[in-house]
Amino acid sequence: HNIPFSSVIAFGDAENDISMLKFAGIGVAMGNAQQPVKDIADEITDDNEHDGIAKSLYKHIPQLHTFD
Repeated sequence: HNIPFSSVIAFGDAENDISMLKFAGIGVAMGNAQQPVKDIADEITDDNEHDGIAKSLYKHIPQLHTFD
């Protein structure tokens, strides 16, 4: 789809996600992520039990609120 990596948001919580988070334009660690993941992430959001992905997406893509 020719989407530049700088436009990608990736979410992760385990050490196997680190390379993906580093690769993405914005690497987001979940609130329940392992500490090494949090250490390299661009930001940390709430855990999966508290809508962490949705909160981060609304922050970075505000127009998503129009679909509520």
